[in-house]
Amino acid sequence: MRRPENIRYWLDEHPPAQISLLLAIQQLSFLGVYLVVSPIFARNLQLDHDQSIQLIASTLLASAFGVLLQRMQRFGIGSGYFCPLQATSSTFGALVLAKSLGSIATMFGAVTVVGLSQIVFAQIFLRLRSIFTIQIAGIAVMLIGLGLGHSGLKLIIQPEAGQFASNNDLLISMLTLSSMILCNVWSSGLLKLFSAFIGLLTGIVSSIYLGVISADEWDLVAAAPLFMPPEPLHLGWDFNWHTVLPGVVTGLFLALHGFGALIAAQRFSDADWKRPEMPLIRQGIVAEGITNLFASLMNGLPITSSGGGVTLAATTGCTSRSLAYWLAAIMTIIAFMPKVIVFLEILPPSVMGAAMMFLACFTAMTGLQIVSSRLLDSRKIITIGFGMMVGISFEPLRDLIYHHIPESMQHFIFSGVGFGVFVAVALSAIFRIGDHTRLRRRFDAHHSSIDDVSSFLIDQGKAWGARPEIVRKAEYATWQAFEILTEHDLLKTFPDGKQAEIELETVFNEFTFSVLIRYRGQSVPLAMHPPTHEEFLLNEDGVLQMAGYLLRRLADSVSIRDTSEGCILKLVFSD
Repeated sequence: MRRPENIRYWLDEHPPAQISLLLAIQQLSFLGVYLVVSPIFARNLQLDHDQSIQLIASTLLASAFGVLLQRMQRFGIGSGYFCPLQATSSTFGALVLAKSLGSIATMFGAVTVVGLSQIVFAQIFLRLRSIFTIQIAGIAVMLIGLGLGHSGLKLIIQPEAGQFASNNDLLISMLTLSSMILCNVWSSGLLKLFSAFIGLLTGIVSSIYLGVISADEWDLVAAAPLFMPPEPLHLGWDFNWHTVLPGVVTGLFLALHGFGALIAAQRFSDADWKRPEMPLIRQGIVAEGITNLFASLMNGLPITSSGGGVTLAATTGCTSRSLAYWLAAIMTIIAFMPKVIVFLEILPPSVMGAAMMFLACFTAMTGLQIVSSRLLDSRKIITIGFGMMVGISFEPLRDLIYHHIPESMQHFIFSGVGFGVFVAVALSAIFRIGDHTRLRRRFDAHHSSIDDVSSFLIDQGKAWGARPEIVRKAEYATWQAFEILTEHDLLKTFPDGKQAEIELETVFNEFTFSVLIRYRGQSVPLAMHPPTHEEFLLNEDGVLQMAGYLLRRLADSVSIRDTSEGCILKLVFSD
């Protein structure tokens, strides 16, 4: 693991207290857009104002609990990364269905099922790591970024259903976005560290100056009490067996969404990142599941890892784990302060939309880099293409999709990110049929060219999604082995004039790309040290010893063994 260049405070580094405090407030300012989810849901359930405040407070406490669990990384719980959690309106369909099967209290029984399902799916994801490939990880991260951008643009252009943005709303969005870009691109140090906070502050000040926040909204802030303790189970808890299926499906989609957010956290924190660390992802999704169990007991909404929060931390240059404690503390304090909660509710959508568009750029490009870091064959191109098309098209075509599927299915297909990743995972599993992890081919030792060998290895690299630089190393080392065998007459000659053949076998697993070279003849001397000057001049085998030494240096591991059928030279390259 290596520190990325743009990170000022890395995983185990502790920013000064005042900087940590401001960074945590910056995170909460961004996550405040998701607090609007709770009152929207409360209005749909016809809850009164106090019950709505309690719903938000319970969700905040669950988020604080969750960010600490993610930081913990003990007892098989937590990814060890700073990964904030957020509520999402994507779960409304399943919760409304649960309410229709019982009462409001039944919804929180369904949230318990969601949490338990996430814990189960975390174990399944770990066992299916061959299906959850690097390309699936890239699709998940990219769809999170594109989803952020779509939601942000929608908040700017159409802050309320059926109502388009005014000129003042558009101006506020431009000022917010411009200040974020200015601080992030053309500045360094503290200005870059707090670029998102400065942008949000610019948007809030301009909103107040332009009168976008109405007097009635200010009256709501003034009327809200300063202190009110959250009340667990204020709406009750009940369980209905008919909520198990929608709860399990919701848990699957939240687990897939968390998979993408945790991949982004890993990628942003390691300049040498190569592949998902599935054990840590499993622990992270388990932490989400336990958090939702806690949310159900607190009567809060189900929550999932925030791809936007992860991106905000990386974009501003602080992925320190210690930030989790500060954010959890602030969330807990605000959960007891309804006045602050109401203020976060009235923040203009245009401000939050601009912040989401800003962060979407970095998340989407990170996903694209992950996908393009590996060679692709037709199977993977189709998997990526369909996953992307389904994920991108879901939000704008949601109403059309819902019109053509049974009403019972509408509660299950509710997230563009989850749906796109689900399609990609399904195709990845199907395309495993006939996808061999071993392949052999024979080559004429004296008439084959480097292009023949390269073409064979590149095709296998594409089929298995290996990194291009690993395949290039394998090409060069394999051809050097060919030249050593032919130029030094190590291949067996046959009395009938039959030409010698070399058989190549490629083997790929999660961590290595290996080439097995089978031939009849003498073993290649794999010298541990180069020959001395005298040995090179006086010993006729000095050149061969040097060639064997150089071959050992070209691969991460080289070995040779004699068998009854000939020699097997194995070149291993760490992926």
